[in-house]
Amino acid sequence: MLRKTVFIILILFSGLVSSETEFKSQEEFSQWLTYYYLDPEPKNIVQAVRYMSERGFLDNGKTYPPIFGFLAGVFKENPSNVNSRVNNLSSLKDSSYGVVVLGLWYANLPNSKERVYAILEKRPLLREQFNYLYQGSPMGILQIPLEQGPWVLDALWGNFMATGNAEPVARIMEALPWLDVKGETHKLRVAGAARWSLTSNAEQHKKVMVICENEIKKQPPAVQDKLKTVISESKKGPNEPIKPTQ
Repeated sequence: MLRKTVFIILILFSGLVSSETEFKSQEEFSQWLTYYYLDPEPKNIVQAVRYMSERGFLDNGKTYPPIFGFLAGVFKENPSNVNSRVNNLSSLKDSSYGVVVLGLWYANLPNSKERVYAILEKRPLLREQFNYLYQGSPMGILQIPLEQGPWVLDALWGNFMATGNAEPVARIMEALPWLDVKGETHKLRVAGAARWSLTSNAEQHKKVMVICENEIKKQPPAVQDKLKTVISESKKGPNEPIKPTQ
């Protein structure tokens, strides 16, 4: 099965943008989430997470990375309202609330560890699921090792869609040289997903294309060559997509 980044995960919800605060369709919600960085609406975050929960989108932990990456970005950029939003979502079932826990953890705020541990102590099922968090400290999305798998790229794309920042996109570029590694399947998978997602999102988002073009002179030669290919392929349009490594 092909590894799908947030670009494909959210295609389930493709459609038209609405100026209303209520999400009336999956299509409307998808556009709001995918292009959030163009017109940030942090006041609607609680509603958005509840929408995903009600429709079962958060029942499978495999869909978590782009969403907790997104939440981490929103929480990081709006720290004064984090506690109230986290509290307003506390009625969610555990399978949905887990993504809020991870968003708070990877926002890496001064009180992230204290807040996450307090949540886990009150919710035994989540405490068991995220027991590994007791073995470390919160970190930013950019600090997650790319070697951990393509899910890290999903989290980085989610973070970009929340913030519009260049850093998560540039971080994804760091995996491109792994396209040349031999005998390390996990790195090849990450590199293939990085190339494909950069190409797809540079085609879909003007800002991603601008970031890619700006990074050409900043990146080391091993990244520059691959990035030039990404830019070239993305400009060809959807008829010639680059697919991630299987």
